[in-house]
Amino acid sequence: MATATEAPASTTAEGPTSHTQNQDRPSIYELMALVMNDVRDVGKNGFNNHHKYAFRGVDDFIGALAQPLRKHGVFMMTEILDFETSVRGSMNAVHLRVAFHFYGPAGDKVTATTLGEASDTADKASNKAMSAALKYALMQTFMIPVDAGSLDDGDRDHPVGQRSPADAYMERLQKPAVWNNVGALTAMHAEAKADGLLEAEVHGPNGKTTLEKLIVSRGTALKQEIAEREQRKATEAPAVAAQIAAETGGGTVVVDPASFVPHPDGQDFANQAALATSREAVENIRSNAGTDGIGNSGVLAPDSGQPDVLSAYLERRVAELAPEGEDPVDGFVRRMRNGWRELGPTRMALAEAKQKGLLTTVIPFDNDHLMIKDVLGMRIKALEEQAAQANAGEGTAA
Repeated sequence: MATATEAPASTTAEGPTSHTQNQDRPSIYELMALVMNDVRDVGKNGFNNHHKYAFRGVDDFIGALAQPLRKHGVFMMTEILDFETSVRGSMNAVHLRVAFHFYGPAGDKVTATTLGEASDTADKASNKAMSAALKYALMQTFMIPVDAGSLDDGDRDHPVGQRSPADAYMERLQKPAVWNNVGALTAMHAEAKADGLLEAEVHGPNGKTTLEKLIVSRGTALKQEIAEREQRKATEAPAVAAQIAAETGGGTVVVDPASFVPHPDGQDFANQAALATSREAVENIRSNAGTDGIGNSGVLAPDSGQPDVLSAYLERRVAELAPEGEDPVDGFVRRMRNGWRELGPTRMALAEAKQKGLLTTVIPFDNDHLMIKDVLGMRIKALEEQAAQANAGEGTAA
């Protein structure tokens, strides 16, 4: 993830140089005013696909000024005044102070001095810092107008323009696939640490905090919820087993699907839930099962074909169905994880991703961010290898 920040330009002017005798030519001040009069407006023509926001790129400003500068005989020279490098986690950062000299035919010049800062995982940090510095030098020196309906620079006043490096983390953190996933939070913490952003100030549900405190507090809360849920299951397990045994007429729980006798009404509720298309419908079934006192009845779970408890199956079914307003990508990732341990469902997930155009969508995975097609491809290969090893083991045993 590369970032770039810019500082406003400062402008100084110098008179005709000693080696120039073209005093009959218009001054650089006059020509720059003519350039400003001719320059067209610059809209937000660029779009960041990863963070989903529009922006004005340096190429847009160069394109807006190229013809007016040529028309009036103004050209520009660049001078690097200061250059500093640093490392931010896995990123190479560059800080520049750059002077942009604008010359006219009379030999006089105006100088705009601005700052450029950028970071990159490879060797492009200097290029990005130069582009950042040039963009603001051109925009502020020539007061280039922006979109219609805006009297000021949207890159400065619009929330997009005030983005900090931590904003990208906050966007990802707010997604249910990350917010409700301990593994994803752990991976994000490691990534933010590598980027040197754990102490970045952010706005959490309870007000201002640091990125690290927000991630850690959410992870701690999730772990506590999971522990409490497991404790409840452990406490209720004997009673559930006894209930299933009583309803199936045996002294112990029958685990063989061929001989298991499901509760008739409970099985009917389970089958209805399997056909339901909304969480609300499954919640109604769960409520009715509780009212009828058969929430802990034994059923053959439609998703596995194995003996199960009705309440446990209904809970899984609720988790499978998309909540209202769920992001399509989050819904796909949730369904993908439900079949993560089996080869067939994982292959079906790959086919679904292809059908819905999600193959190149990037999602958090294993302390990194990978395209869905790569995640599923690796998982399918691993499952195929497991199946091959199991088959080989069976052949050896035989």
